[in-house]
Amino acid sequence: MIVNWISIGVLIAVFIITCRRIAIKWQLERLRLPRNLPLSFQRKLDYVKQIEQNKHVSALLFLTLFLGVGLSLSTFSLFQLNKQLYALEEKNNALGDRLYKVEKEQKQMNTKLPIKAYPQKGIGLKDYSWEQIFADENREKQYEIENDISEKVAPYFGLSTTLIVLDIPTQTLNIALAGNSGSEENKKQIKDNIKTFAKEAKDIEKLTQITFQMNLLNDNKKNMYSCTFSRENANEDFVLIQEDD
Repeated sequence: MIVNWISIGVLIAVFIITCRRIAIKWQLERLRLPRNLPLSFQRKLDYVKQIEQNKHVSALLFLTLFLGVGLSLSTFSLFQLNKQLYALEEKNNALGDRLYKVEKEQKQMNTKLPIKAYPQKGIGLKDYSWEQIFADENREKQYEIENDISEKVAPYFGLSTTLIVLDIPTQTLNIALAGNSGSEENKKQIKDNIKTFAKEAKDIEKLTQITFQMNLLNDNKKNMYSCTFSRENANEDFVLIQEDD
């Protein structure tokens, strides 16, 4: 901070000295004298001009010195700023690495925990304004409901990524899951929760099909599970018509 103020002071001094020298030089050049002046006065005037010319040279030397000092201070300040910026970037990178490790450890811990059984009373699917969405195709409201349901079912599906998308033209609710399912018991519980979810989805009128797609990673081995539920009309329960494991 002090270095910056010194640099500003040097620049102000340079500006003042330069303006003063320019003003004096301009006044001397504007001077118009009669031709019949005494020779002694002319010599005195030439002497004054010579003195001012020497002052111009001295001022130029001082200005060069001041500019060099100002440039040196600015360069020093820039180096200090770059040093601080580099240190800040190092801290941010270290913090990012720590955050990544914490998130990774948290995900690993989540996969080791037993997945909760889907509540028999459901998560409140019937409370959403499905009729409005199917009728008006309100995309903003649809995204809001999809995200809210994804958060609610996360404890019962137990995977790192849960994506729920409603396809209005086909009246299909698509659910995509991805992550590490952990133990076989967790995988079995996820399948049971999916079936319970399909039972609750009976309350969503105009919905005719539900598809589940799971991409699982166990011991660095990828495997997939998918199933499809369907029904003919809103009064029927969803029936499992396809399952691939």
